[in-house]
Amino acid sequence: MTPNRAIALALLAALAWGTGNVAQKTILEHLDGFAATGITALVGVVVLLPLLRREAGADLPPVRGSLPLLLTISLLFTLASAVMQFGYGLTTVTNAGFLVNTAAVLTPVLAWLFMSQRPHPAIWPASLSALLGVYLMAGASWAGLTPGDSLALLSALAFAVWTLAVGVYVMRIRRPVLMTVVQLAVCGVLCTGLGAAVHGLPTLDAIAAALPEILFMGLVSKGLAYVLMAIAQQHISATCVAILVSAEAVFGALIAAVVLGETLGQARGIGSLCIILGVVIPARIPPPLPESRVPAQAAQP
Repeated sequence: MTPNRAIALALLAALAWGTGNVAQKTILEHLDGFAATGITALVGVVVLLPLLRREAGADLPPVRGSLPLLLTISLLFTLASAVMQFGYGLTTVTNAGFLVNTAAVLTPVLAWLFMSQRPHPAIWPASLSALLGVYLMAGASWAGLTPGDSLALLSALAFAVWTLAVGVYVMRIRRPVLMTVVQLAVCGVLCTGLGAAVHGLPTLDAIAAALPEILFMGLVSKGLAYVLMAIAQQHISATCVAILVSAEAVFGALIAAVVLGETLGQARGIGSLCIILGVVIPARIPPPLPESRVPAQAAQP
């Protein structure tokens, strides 16, 4: 797969998440945050089972020794997803969508600080443009952040660490579907169990009322989007993917304006343009493949 096709997959994942942002908020009218996260994750597992069987038959590196990393990825994903879901219940779709995408800035910073991965020079202006867009979307004042906005930022930090861990796994093991299925299964079991312990099991009436959101989020936001992102990370760096999927915020804001009547306003409109600019930069100048994908003989002087 060429880097341009991987970029297209990452943007398709962003579109899937953006279209699911409205459902992520409206589902909370029927289910608590834990139940909503857990049930939709389990639906995503079911959706991906045919792809998992196909991947299992491919000639790929063995999975032995990768279990600790896979469990770490799954727990990070569970934390980020649950916190994000609660954040959506306490702020607007527009704010949550943009603030979660501060991961576009946090990912290259964390990669540089803790993994000694120097990003492509184009990543920095793209990250700064995305950060400016997030700032404007928050009302151009961090002092005005609500508890839901703070949860969205915490989710962004967890997603940034998760994105880097996913990049390491798919580059070494090259099993994006297996990774996605396991992380969704762990998330689904943990969140559903926590929801039952704290709030009790959801009623059949509540599940029936939330069924459109459950199916849409399970099929698109969980089953489709996360596996597309994992596949993309086999061919372009995690920092590039983190910026590209921030386009989800733009898609989410536009759909929220149409469906929920939320307005962008002048400042948020400019912030949206900044996010788009941040996405265009790495899309136009794809970063080189990580060193782990470069053949050994090519790395020699």
